Amino acid sequence: MNKTLLTLALALVVGSAQAVPLTDLLAGGSLTAGDKLFDQWTLHFHDASDGRSLSPNNIDVTALNDGGVDPGPGLRFDILNGEFSVTGDGVFAYLDIRFGFRASVLEPGLRIKDNTLTLTNGTRTDSGDNGVYIRETIGTVSGGDDLGIKEVEFSWLDPSNSTSNMIDMAAFAPQREVWVNKNILVWATEQGETANLVQFEQRFSQMTVPEPDTLGLLALGVACLVMIRRSDQSLPEKHF
Repeated sequence: MNKTLLTLALALVVGSAQAVPLTDLLAGGSLTAGDKLFDQWTLHFHDASDGRSLSPNNIDVTALNDGGVDPGPGLRFDILNGEFSVTGDGVFAYLDIRFGFRASVLEPGLRIKDNTLTLTNGTRTDSGDNGVYIRETIGTVSGGDDLGIKEVEFSWLDPSNSTSNMIDMAAFAPQREVWVNKNILVWATEQGETANLVQFEQRFSQMTVPEPDTLGLLALGVACLVMIRRSDQSLPEKHF
């Protein structure tokens, strides 16, 4: 069976950023990328058709701070030792995991304005029914989706239905913080089929907004200019 490898330039390792195991993040850890803080990590659900337990130590999370304002700081997820690999069992083999975290700004004058999700490395078998799918919600509260829903997929469904939707984006009004929740599904059906998620990443674009004190000073300045102009207009005319 022919296997297709998904590999994008975005999968390149950037600089010497230090990866943190998901185990540490779920235990109360956090990551900082530029002005972004990623914390409040929570595992919501895990299930596998073969009964295997989740090994968070096989999921490395790396802070990405090479994106400037757009696409912005973000995170890369590297899946090690086949943790998200599934082989068909003749019925329907799967791995289902859901986890989430909070992304917030550290600099008062910055806001998060959109978010992208990209599949960067993985495999599927080009026959049968198998693949990788991630559904992600963005909300103003934990578990919410009021800021958007993203879906990426790399899959195959016979006879020749190939899906390669590797990137999706959600744009929203500028926010100090957003809550991200991921649902990852990897599946394979017939024996001999395999699907494997190896790497994905996401970015958080940002923008600068005036702080309240700045807005107040601007309003005061405008008011002063208006008063000065009115005062000038009220003075009697002078003739040479």
